Amino acid sequence: TTGAPEFAAEHPYLEGAHGGSLEGFLFPATYTVKPGVTAREVIEMMLDHFDRQMTGIDLTYAQSHGLDLVDVVIIASILEREAQLAEEFPLVSSVIYNRLAKPMRLQLCATVLYTLPAGTTSLTNDDLDEDSPYNTYLHDGLPVGPISNPGLAALTAAAAPADTDYYYYVLTG
Repeated sequence: TTGAPEFAAEHPYLEGAHGGSLEGFLFPATYTVKPGVTAREVIEMMLDHFDRQMTGIDLTYAQSHGLDLVDVVIIASILEREAQLAEEFPLVSSVIYNRLAKPMRLQLCATVLYTLPAGTTSLTNDDLDEDSPYNTYLHDGLPVGPISNPGLAALTAAAAPADTDYYYYVLTG
Protein backbone atom coordinates (compact mmCIF):
# COMPACT_ATOMS: atom_id res chain seq x y z
CA THR A 1 0.00 0.00 0.00
CA THR A 2 1.04 3.56 -0.59
CA GLY A 3 0.77 6.19 2.13
CA ALA A 4 1.76 9.70 3.10
CA PRO A 5 5.26 8.88 4.47
CA GLU A 6 6.40 7.74 1.01
CA PHE A 7 5.60 11.17 -0.44
CA ALA A 8 6.55 13.45 2.48
CA ALA A 9 10.02 14.27 1.13
CA GLU A 10 8.54 15.99 -1.92
CA HIS A 11 5.36 17.12 -0.15
CA PRO A 12 6.39 18.10 3.41
CA TYR A 13 2.82 18.90 4.49
CA LEU A 14 2.24 15.11 4.48
CA GLU A 15 4.74 14.65 7.33
CA GLY A 16 2.77 13.32 10.24
CA ALA A 17 -0.45 12.81 8.27
CA HIS A 18 -2.93 11.03 10.54
CA GLY A 19 -2.54 7.30 10.06
CA GLY A 20 -0.28 7.92 7.06
CA SER A 21 -3.38 8.81 5.05
CA LEU A 22 -3.27 10.81 1.83
CA GLU A 23 -6.91 11.84 2.31
CA GLY A 24 -7.37 15.54 1.72
CA PHE A 25 -4.35 15.95 -0.54
CA LEU A 26 -5.39 13.90 -3.59
CA PHE A 27 -6.82 16.69 -5.70
CA PRO A 28 -10.13 15.73 -7.32
CA ALA A 29 -9.86 16.29 -11.06
CA THR A 30 -9.89 14.42 -14.35
CA TYR A 31 -6.51 12.88 -15.07
CA THR A 32 -5.17 11.27 -18.22
CA VAL A 33 -3.64 7.98 -17.18
CA LYS A 34 -1.91 5.88 -19.81
CA PRO A 35 -1.65 2.08 -19.64
CA GLY A 36 1.21 0.92 -17.47
CA VAL A 37 1.18 3.91 -15.15
CA THR A 38 1.69 2.79 -11.56
CA ALA A 39 -0.49 3.68 -8.60
CA ARG A 40 2.44 5.64 -7.21
CA GLU A 41 2.64 7.72 -10.40
CA VAL A 42 -1.10 8.44 -10.28
CA ILE A 43 -0.82 9.52 -6.65
CA GLU A 44 2.13 11.75 -7.54
CA MET A 45 0.05 13.35 -10.33
CA MET A 46 -2.73 14.09 -7.85
CA LEU A 47 -0.36 15.48 -5.22
CA ASP A 48 1.41 17.64 -7.82
CA HIS A 49 -1.97 18.97 -8.95
CA PHE A 50 -2.83 19.74 -5.32
CA ASP A 51 0.47 21.66 -5.03
CA ARG A 52 -0.28 23.67 -8.18
CA GLN A 53 -3.78 24.55 -6.95
CA MET A 54 -2.48 25.63 -3.55
CA THR A 55 -0.01 28.11 -5.08
CA GLY A 56 -3.01 30.28 -5.99
CA ILE A 57 -4.52 30.24 -2.50
CA ASP A 58 -3.49 32.89 0.00
CA LEU A 59 -3.07 31.33 3.47
CA THR A 60 -2.45 34.67 5.22
CA TYR A 61 -5.88 34.83 6.87
CA ALA A 62 -5.71 31.24 8.09
CA GLN A 63 -2.19 31.73 9.41
CA SER A 64 -3.29 34.88 11.25
CA HIS A 65 -5.73 32.60 13.09
CA GLY A 66 -3.04 30.08 14.00
CA LEU A 67 -3.93 27.61 11.25
CA ASP A 68 -1.53 25.96 8.82
CA LEU A 69 -1.96 24.31 5.42
CA VAL A 70 -3.09 21.00 6.91
CA ASP A 71 -5.71 22.79 9.04
CA VAL A 72 -7.00 24.55 5.93
CA VAL A 73 -7.26 21.21 4.13
CA ILE A 74 -9.14 19.72 7.09
CA ILE A 75 -11.60 22.65 7.05
CA ALA A 76 -11.98 22.39 3.26
CA SER A 77 -12.63 18.66 3.53
CA ILE A 78 -15.39 19.38 6.05
CA LEU A 79 -16.90 21.99 3.74
CA GLU A 80 -17.10 19.41 0.94
CA ARG A 81 -19.11 17.08 3.17
CA GLU A 82 -21.04 19.54 5.32
CA ALA A 83 -22.30 21.94 2.62
CA GLN A 84 -23.99 20.91 -0.61
CA LEU A 85 -23.45 24.10 -2.61
CA ALA A 86 -20.10 25.76 -3.31
CA GLU A 87 -21.61 29.19 -2.65
CA GLU A 88 -22.26 28.05 0.95
CA PHE A 89 -18.60 27.15 1.57
CA PRO A 90 -17.45 30.65 2.68
CA LEU A 91 -20.33 30.98 5.18
CA VAL A 92 -19.87 27.51 6.66
CA SER A 93 -16.13 28.19 6.79
CA SER A 94 -16.81 31.36 8.78
CA VAL A 95 -18.85 29.36 11.29
CA ILE A 96 -15.95 26.94 11.74
CA TYR A 97 -13.47 29.80 12.29
CA ASN A 98 -15.87 31.55 14.69
CA ARG A 99 -16.41 28.38 16.72
CA LEU A 100 -12.66 27.68 16.85
CA ALA A 101 -12.03 31.25 18.09
CA LYS A 102 -14.74 31.19 20.78
CA PRO A 103 -13.70 28.37 21.66
CA MET A 104 -16.61 26.02 21.25
CA ARG A 105 -16.82 22.52 19.87
CA LEU A 106 -17.43 22.33 16.15
CA GLN A 107 -20.21 19.73 16.51
CA LEU A 108 -20.33 18.91 12.80
CA CYS A 109 -22.27 15.87 11.59
CA ALA A 110 -19.93 15.32 8.63
CA THR A 111 -16.97 14.60 10.90
CA VAL A 112 -18.89 11.95 12.83
CA LEU A 113 -20.30 10.41 9.64
CA TYR A 114 -16.74 9.99 8.35
CA THR A 115 -16.09 7.10 10.74
CA LEU A 116 -19.41 5.34 10.16
CA PRO A 117 -20.11 2.69 7.51
CA ALA A 118 -20.40 3.96 3.93
CA GLY A 119 -23.93 5.00 3.08
CA THR A 120 -24.81 6.17 6.59
CA THR A 121 -26.71 9.44 6.17
CA SER A 122 -28.13 10.17 9.61
CA LEU A 123 -26.71 10.11 13.11
CA THR A 124 -28.03 8.60 16.32
CA ASN A 125 -27.29 9.74 19.86
CA ASP A 126 -25.03 6.68 20.18
CA ASP A 127 -23.06 7.86 17.12
CA LEU A 128 -22.54 11.25 18.77
CA ASP A 129 -21.16 9.49 21.87
CA GLU A 130 -18.69 7.35 19.86
CA ASP A 131 -15.16 8.22 20.98
CA SER A 132 -13.34 8.90 17.73
CA PRO A 133 -10.70 11.54 16.97
CA TYR A 134 -13.10 12.72 14.24
CA ASN A 135 -16.00 13.26 16.64
CA THR A 136 -16.25 17.03 16.91
CA TYR A 137 -19.16 16.64 19.34
CA LEU A 138 -16.79 15.13 21.93
CA HIS A 139 -13.43 16.70 21.06
CA ASP A 140 -12.39 20.32 20.85
CA GLY A 141 -10.90 21.79 17.70
CA LEU A 142 -10.51 20.29 14.29
CA PRO A 143 -10.53 16.54 13.73
CA VAL A 144 -7.16 14.82 13.39
CA GLY A 145 -7.25 14.74 9.60
CA PRO A 146 -9.25 15.54 6.48
CA ILE A 147 -12.54 13.72 5.84
CA SER A 148 -12.56 14.09 2.04
CA ASN A 149 -10.43 15.32 -0.84
CA PRO A 150 -11.54 18.93 -1.27
CA GLY A 151 -11.68 20.86 -4.51
CA LEU A 152 -10.58 24.40 -5.27
CA ALA A 153 -13.77 26.17 -4.08
CA ALA A 154 -13.60 24.48 -0.68
CA LEU A 155 -9.87 25.11 -0.29
CA THR A 156 -10.33 28.78 -1.18
CA ALA A 157 -13.20 29.20 1.31
CA ALA A 158 -11.27 27.35 4.01
CA ALA A 159 -8.32 29.73 3.59
CA ALA A 160 -10.46 32.88 3.51
CA PRO A 161 -13.96 32.47 4.98
CA ALA A 162 -16.75 35.02 4.73
CA ASP A 163 -16.60 37.75 7.37
CA THR A 164 -19.52 36.94 9.67
CA ASP A 165 -20.41 36.68 13.33
CA TYR A 166 -22.26 33.41 12.67
CA TYR A 167 -21.96 30.40 14.95
CA TYR A 168 -24.72 28.36 13.31
CA TYR A 169 -26.11 27.76 9.84
CA VAL A 170 -28.94 26.05 8.04
CA LEU A 171 -27.93 24.45 4.76
CA THR A 172 -30.04 24.68 1.61
CA GLY A 173 -29.99 22.66 -1.58
